[in-house]
Amino acid sequence: MADEKEQETKQMKETEGKWKMGSIASRTGLVYWALVFANYLALSIGLVSSNMLSRFYFMHGGSRRWVTSLTQSGGFPFLFIPLGISYYLNPTSSYKPFSCFTPRILLCTIVLGLLIGFDNFIYSWGVSFLSASISSLLLSTQLAFTAIFSCLIVKQPMNFPTLNCIILLTLSSALVGFTSSSQRPPGVSNMQYAMGVILTIAAAALYGLYLPLLELLNSNLTKKKKLVITFRLVLETQIVIFATATLFSGLGLVASGDYRMIKTEAAGFNVGEVKYVLCLVFGALAWQMAFVGTAGLVFLTSSLMSGICITALIPAGVLSPLVFFHEGFSAGKGFAIVLSLWAFASYLFGEYKQKKAEPGNEVELGTQKK
Repeated sequence: MADEKEQETKQMKETEGKWKMGSIASRTGLVYWALVFANYLALSIGLVSSNMLSRFYFMHGGSRRWVTSLTQSGGFPFLFIPLGISYYLNPTSSYKPFSCFTPRILLCTIVLGLLIGFDNFIYSWGVSFLSASISSLLLSTQLAFTAIFSCLIVKQPMNFPTLNCIILLTLSSALVGFTSSSQRPPGVSNMQYAMGVILTIAAAALYGLYLPLLELLNSNLTKKKKLVITFRLVLETQIVIFATATLFSGLGLVASGDYRMIKTEAAGFNVGEVKYVLCLVFGALAWQMAFVGTAGLVFLTSSLMSGICITALIPAGVLSPLVFFHEGFSAGKGFAIVLSLWAFASYLFGEYKQKKAEPGNEVELGTQKK
């Protein structure tokens, strides 16, 4: 009995060591940083582009929120391309596709998929009443929600810089909500603008909940199921999550009757039917880049670091619509950007000080010890 227990302990240590090598948990080396950069690049391009394409859709006559909701998750088949390449490059692997999904893990990923599906819908509803720059500023509040939920779910320590970050982002969103109503899109009433602000912040809150839950799922897979978290497994998890979200949005599209109006909407799109199709197709691709980049950063670092990376894109998210859509730039919007960047810097400084104070800590900024 004692020998069996000793053998099991030895096997767990070997598995943990294998996990550390397979998941690049050492957080060092050129390969690790190349992966971090690649994921952040995908997140940056995907997030800014998807926000712009969503606004483009509503600017030129699009009005079906279930269509844009479906676009955010419906591009998941694109993920089979890198997944297939990973299997092609490693044909000797004994791992069978999707073999790690026990009924419990499958249920967890389905719940995450439903959460993302609902989040996509209220995001689409919210941004239909807002300009692209304002929605980008409001979405930056996800860092505050990610910090709160990370503290509750994955036991991320809460310190003064984090609280300062939450307060500043709250002030930033309140400032946007109260001072930028005059810059609402044409045809949007004060009530619709207020609803857009509330729904967009709610979407940020749900995404702030999703990131720690995704980190918790990864943690359970490694610690309880003794699985090696690899890029391949990250992609498989994303496929299941977004297939579920697509089913959710598809059912909403059918139940609302919006599917009957797609052909009519495409024909009446201000810039032509071809651009309507391209907007949705490239929007689906951009959203998948953003979501996979986010999931990759959660895998490589933590949910909180992923939230920080999203918040760092505030300037690009705000300035891009000013350049391409010629949106107005008010003093209130500028001050909101300053508050958001101050919150971002405050959190980064707090993380740096905390990690530096921990003796023998070799993990990188924003990550947690395993």
